[in-house]
Amino acid sequence: MLKDWKIKGADPSSVSVKVISMPNRIDFEVDAAEGAEVQRLSLIVEFTETLISWRNHDYTWVDTSRKRLAAYYSPKAAVFKSGTKVVASRTDGLWLFDPRRPRSIEWVLEHEDLAPLFDYQEDDSSAFREPVRALDKPLRLTFLLTKGAIPEFSRSKLPFSAILCFTDHCDFDSLPLLMAQRKLFAKHGIRVTKGVFLYHYSKRDFNTSLERNADEYELWAADGHELCYHSLSQSTRATDEEWEKDFEDFAVDGRSWQTWIDHGFQPYNFTTHKRSGIDADLWAEMMFRAGIRYLWNYLDCGNAGPGMINQADPDTFTFGAYRRRCFSKPSAKAFMDLFRSYILFFGSEKDQMLYRKLTFFIKIKGWKYGLEGAWGLIRSILYLAKQGVKLLMTRKDAVPHWQRFTPLFFRERIGGKDFTFFQTLEVHDFIQSFSETNVRQLCDKAGVCLAHTYFADLDKRKEGRIFVNGEGALIPGIDEVFERIAAASTEGKLWIATLAEVGERFDSFRHLVYDIDEKGNIFHRLEKEVQDLHLRYIN
Repeated sequence: MLKDWKIKGADPSSVSVKVISMPNRIDFEVDAAEGAEVQRLSLIVEFTETLISWRNHDYTWVDTSRKRLAAYYSPKAAVFKSGTKVVASRTDGLWLFDPRRPRSIEWVLEHEDLAPLFDYQEDDSSAFREPVRALDKPLRLTFLLTKGAIPEFSRSKLPFSAILCFTDHCDFDSLPLLMAQRKLFAKHGIRVTKGVFLYHYSKRDFNTSLERNADEYELWAADGHELCYHSLSQSTRATDEEWEKDFEDFAVDGRSWQTWIDHGFQPYNFTTHKRSGIDADLWAEMMFRAGIRYLWNYLDCGNAGPGMINQADPDTFTFGAYRRRCFSKPSAKAFMDLFRSYILFFGSEKDQMLYRKLTFFIKIKGWKYGLEGAWGLIRSILYLAKQGVKLLMTRKDAVPHWQRFTPLFFRERIGGKDFTFFQTLEVHDFIQSFSETNVRQLCDKAGVCLAHTYFADLDKRKEGRIFVNGEGALIPGIDEVFERIAAASTEGKLWIATLAEVGERFDSFRHLVYDIDEKGNIFHRLEKEVQDLHLRYIN
């Protein structure tokens, strides 16, 4: 069955591969020279037969007429022309298939897009990290070959259902709206991951915080919601001494919160701690001491909309999808949404920085400020024209590079400590994003949505927001949205979970191992006990 293999990405002289090929399995042991470090590492295996079918992320068989991938939380299985099935022994890494090489599978082990992280620079532009890893132990990769049934596991606690998790940012929370949110979710039996400002330091006096509103947040916890850090305060403290004290106190105050959401340009955020001069070891120690396991660092895979809800599907957030959304109901607002999405998800880091400057210029009506303002207006017009041309030239199948491998959760070692980062989907219009069609699509595809929300946002331009006003009156149609979500959960089609629950679930897949007996029957075992792990065997 094995014809050939090769290493891709790493220097071949620094990597050794031992191969053992048997009738029902092919074992590869990948090892590196002492001290060797890699940024990219793939094993490309060429078989003697053509692959004709691929097990998709939605647990269906699809053809191999186009590119396919299988992330660590999806089945890694395919079928040869003869009917023999090939299965990965472990969930690690990513499988890639390219129809131009119909007999080959690429097993991606290390790649910056498997763990996309960035830092804010001094000028507030973002720069993606290029992680370099030391291969401190051999990697064992095994392809199992069988004519019989093959196993696959459920991502969800509910067998082979979709997953929905709300991770809410508390930028606009007031006490009345905070209470209204809690009552809305209690009515529909929905639990969320709720961002909280620990300390009350804000330019907006109405903002809630644990410091001022502990009683209300205790009611949230009693309802089963996950409370998480949304940085530590709304605004950045005036002096280094003040924010340093906040950071030191946070690390030892004894809460059991596991999730952290970066907010603003706070000096202790993951995305800014480097430029603040906080050593990575110290930052990691403080986070670890506080009990943080899961972190969000400003990465959305895309913007939710009609047909754009499933983060596990690599085809969901193409540029073509944004164009279709725009031209389905063309308007000035729709085009501006398309322009914004292009900048955020397909533009360069420089484009994004210039866009932020442009929006600020418009906000303050900078053209009113004499010659300097007039020159700013001219530069803005030129910038818009240039971006408009680039937008028109963008391929319809283009995807943000940090989304192309669909890395919902990914582990990264920071300062000697292991953390899990998560990627979200930006949601502003709840009525559109969780329409009957979108919820059904999410459920039918056993999809995943880790929503990045602002429940208390009252921006009138966002027609599908939750609240009409600061008193907590609901936008017409919002009750129906959450009734629809709750009904899907009741029917066993949708697992509504907190971020820590989903993160723990995704961590558990790493403990699942498949093996094969001498008769060619595949079986599974767990290296560590996993609660409510559902498996099934399929032909």
